[in-house]
Amino acid sequence: MNLNSLFSEVIPTMISAWIFLIIFILLFGVSITGARSIYRLIRPLVEPEQKRTMDKEKFSLEEYFKSWYQSFRTKWLGAPNNIRLAMQSAWRGRERGLAIFAGVFLSSLVITTVLAYAVGLNQGFFQFSLENDVFDAKIDFQEDPTGNWEGRTNDSALWESFCDDLTDRPEFSDCGLVFGRQGIRINGFFDENFANPQPLNVEAVNSTTSDWTNVSWDYSEASENGPPINDQRTIRFYGDGIWDGELGERHSKTIIFGDWPSSAIDAQLNRSIVLPSKIASAASIEVGDKIDNLTFSYVKDIYGITDSVQAVEECNSILDANFEIGRLFCKDTITVTNLTVAAIYEESFGNPTLLFNPLMVTDSVLNDEQKTILMQNDHGYLGVSVDRTQLPTSSTRAATAWLSDLQRNIESVRGDVPVYDISTGNQTGTEEDWVPRYYELENESGMILISVEYTDMISGTIQFLNIFLGIIQVFDYILVIPIVALSFVVLLYGIRLSLEQRRREVAIHRVIGGTEDNLSRMMVMEVFGIGTVAWALGFLLATGAVEIVLRAVGFLRFTDEGDFNVDPILSLGSTFVVILLTVWVSYWRGTVTTRKFLSMEIDEGVRKIPNERKPNYILHWLTFILGLLAFAESWIQSNGGYGPWGSSGIVTNFILNAILLLLGPFFLWIGGALVLSRIGAAGPQILNRLFGWSPAISDIRRGLSGSGSSSSVSSLSLILLLTLSIVTLAAVQGHTGTLVDERTTNAQNGADVMVQFDTALTEEQARNQMMLSIDSISDNQINDISSMTSVARTLTQTKEEGISLLTWVVFDGHENTLIWDSQAIPGDDIDEISETWRNGGYTAGGDARSTLGRPSIGKSLTLQYTTYELNSLGLPVETGTTEATVNYAGKHQWVPGISSIESDSVIVVGESTYRELLGNQIVDSHTSSIWMFELCDERTDECSEALELLSADLKSNSGIVSASDWSTAHEQNERNGGLIFGTPGLLSMMFVVAALASVSSAFVFLSLVLTQRKRELAILQAIGASPNQVIRLVLFEIMSILLVSMILGVTLGLAVSESFNGFFSIFGFIFQLFLGQSVPIDRNLVWPWLEIAAVNGLVLVAVILSLLFTTRRALDSDLATVLKGE
Repeated sequence: MNLNSLFSEVIPTMISAWIFLIIFILLFGVSITGARSIYRLIRPLVEPEQKRTMDKEKFSLEEYFKSWYQSFRTKWLGAPNNIRLAMQSAWRGRERGLAIFAGVFLSSLVITTVLAYAVGLNQGFFQFSLENDVFDAKIDFQEDPTGNWEGRTNDSALWESFCDDLTDRPEFSDCGLVFGRQGIRINGFFDENFANPQPLNVEAVNSTTSDWTNVSWDYSEASENGPPINDQRTIRFYGDGIWDGELGERHSKTIIFGDWPSSAIDAQLNRSIVLPSKIASAASIEVGDKIDNLTFSYVKDIYGITDSVQAVEECNSILDANFEIGRLFCKDTITVTNLTVAAIYEESFGNPTLLFNPLMVTDSVLNDEQKTILMQNDHGYLGVSVDRTQLPTSSTRAATAWLSDLQRNIESVRGDVPVYDISTGNQTGTEEDWVPRYYELENESGMILISVEYTDMISGTIQFLNIFLGIIQVFDYILVIPIVALSFVVLLYGIRLSLEQRRREVAIHRVIGGTEDNLSRMMVMEVFGIGTVAWALGFLLATGAVEIVLRAVGFLRFTDEGDFNVDPILSLGSTFVVILLTVWVSYWRGTVTTRKFLSMEIDEGVRKIPNERKPNYILHWLTFILGLLAFAESWIQSNGGYGPWGSSGIVTNFILNAILLLLGPFFLWIGGALVLSRIGAAGPQILNRLFGWSPAISDIRRGLSGSGSSSSVSSLSLILLLTLSIVTLAAVQGHTGTLVDERTTNAQNGADVMVQFDTALTEEQARNQMMLSIDSISDNQINDISSMTSVARTLTQTKEEGISLLTWVVFDGHENTLIWDSQAIPGDDIDEISETWRNGGYTAGGDARSTLGRPSIGKSLTLQYTTYELNSLGLPVETGTTEATVNYAGKHQWVPGISSIESDSVIVVGESTYRELLGNQIVDSHTSSIWMFELCDERTDECSEALELLSADLKSNSGIVSASDWSTAHEQNERNGGLIFGTPGLLSMMFVVAALASVSSAFVFLSLVLTQRKRELAILQAIGASPNQVIRLVLFEIMSILLVSMILGVTLGLAVSESFNGFFSIFGFIFQLFLGQSVPIDRNLVWPWLEIAAVNGLVLVAVILSLLFTTRRALDSDLATVLKGE
């Protein structure tokens, strides 16, 4: 969040929300008062037995309003004095004020972070889905060039000047003139005329410094990744507005060699052309090389296939047929000369509206006549970028509506249109409707009017992601339930503990003449004032920090800069919700508690022992038992069954099982904390029984017998259990998620680099291709190939049953290249299973194992391989059969780099078996189109950068279909985990907030608990206890409560983590399916003892500091004053 947003949006929104809260409180109070007044009026009807009493009192409406006015006037006139008293009281009782502050601040921080995180996540998600699209919209003339040219112009400079009008609008960030695809005046992709507007196509390129003879301008990938508009390589000419600004920055992100021209002048002076990587590789051209001339074609006329005779007669140039869409295009050509290669970019596929991966050239190489020709034939349009931060992020529906309104406002305006009588045809009047909007453009000839057609390219993209985004939001909101619940627990406990300090003070004020109204207002104002400050600070901190949380790429790991520019600012409605749930809740709780104190008898208020309602322990235990059942269910299912229960668990009903797994972790967390907090509060008695024999506590043993019995101590134990269990949950699941990202990358990419060639190559040929790229990048991290391998595929059959089996072969030494996961193989030792494959063992996927009758470990199987030759008639004839006997070694899940779906129906054998079946000669000359390479330690930053550079170079080479490196794949998986799912960021936030809550709660609330016991400590001193005995008593009591609560809190957190594991696994599997990741990784929990120990150590330090501070101050107090209660 920048300072401009802070002062122009955030703070004004906060002030507005605070004002609305004041109005809400006043209206709420008036409505309550009014409801009570109405009830008093109708009370005789509701309670007939009271009628006689009520009849004696004459009700006067005038007297009622006088009384209300007098009360209202007194409140406002007394407001300054009440505020002064509230401020003085807050200053004197800083400890209790700190408790309120901590509770409201934590709640504000958490709720704001959750809501702002959702806004930022949606913004980033939209940008992620649009990252391959440079332009957000295409603007054409509304009238096609076949009409009377009303609303159009052939002046490209005048047309480009319209960009100034567009960029003056806050919705647009950049705009520029493009010569490319013709004007689109259709209704979506499914309009039969969608393919009519054609792009500019490259026809020929000549250069004396590079060879273009082998470059093909056919581009079938365009039709494979979009509708069949055009299957040839396209070209665009860019005007001044494209080279810099937002559009220039978007283009530059795909550059892999050279630099995107920094400005229009730069592009003009160098006559710049930017090439796609495939074209540059095929031509063996480099940055800085010259192109002598480039010829491209443009469309003059369009004919239907049925009009082919007319087309041949009328078209005296190129006639291009597209039979798939039933069109004939009459084309002519233009040639531009003397171009310089400024950059080479990596090809990708996004929105098909403008077609894919064109050559990009500055339009300064075109003369005025050529520009006019292109304008006349409808090839000139404006490419614009929308300010994507303004897209509504509450839902894709809201974003689509915003884009639709933008399109309508650009194209049309409200105006009067005539209404005609259907029967007579006469005009009967006018009505308001949308009519075309005309814009005035001025040139040397005078003023002209234009109307435009706005083709939005964002809505179609985000609509496809609507369901996925909904699942993500459900997942994230469920994930943060514990930390939100914790924030409210701390808030309510802080207010309760703080106001409990005031109970005796209120009673004493009443004795000396304080009125109930003044005391009530003084206490409530104190709570409201502290709550407002705490809310504001928590809100500002969360708003500023949420952008950092959004950059999480792992647990407590953040990138220096986010991949996307997000501005997660909450709306007025969301801000009001935050202040309502924090400040108003504290105000309401303070009002209720104050009213309770004022309803007490004075002597009851002065007493130190309050009358409290006994907790419902049966409900606590019932909740805990349900949570334990969910824990057992999750553990049994994750371990494939236990005892009499199978992998389906204890509860076999699908609906009941789903409900139990969804709600069970929360039952376990809440119920476990409520039940175990009683054990934590009884820590002194527990340790007294264990260590009561020790001389160190022999003189304080009697004082420990009643320790931990107060509700304050039980509540402190409850807070520690809740906070430390969330710390443990976040740490465990966070580290587990980071490991899952790495394991997913290992399974998907298989090795440091995986390359797919367009033809099958031998190992030597593949090595030479790789070495060319290694030499090309000249990076010290990669100098040679450490190892390489491929996975051979063949077809065998069983000798006995004749069952055909797809058979994969892992070659000797494969474990040096492939990154195996213990989940992928039977057992957990890759060296052991590799040795088994080498010695004639085989593994089978799930489907293959079922086909073979589920063999037992060690059972032998005879495989046959049959060779064939073609006879004189071209028919295959069997020429021989070889056999090999293999032994079953277990079930595999996948082979690195190959999807688990494919792996499920195959068997895997070793190289020795392969040689038995096919012979040494064939195996030695083995060819494959996919090879995997081990090059360096992929987990180091230096190696990661080198792998990314090498992968980019490989992709630009001819003969290579695709190249993927471990580093890029890992970054993608981390971003999927961090950006799309929000898991690393949310878990990091939960860990930090819960850790802060545990430390601050231990210090603040313990200080209040000990302050409450100041009189008790004074009595101990009065009856002869030494200061050393008092300190040891308090130290042993609190430390025993702390240690027991820590152990129970961490244990509860570990159990909740296991219960949550099923929840994570289900959603993780759904996300993997949506993203096309077919390797579902088991979520084996990781136990990060270091982080857990660090947080517990900080809590321990906070408690010791609080003990020393509060106990020393209590011992230094005057005994007589403390005992009198002053």
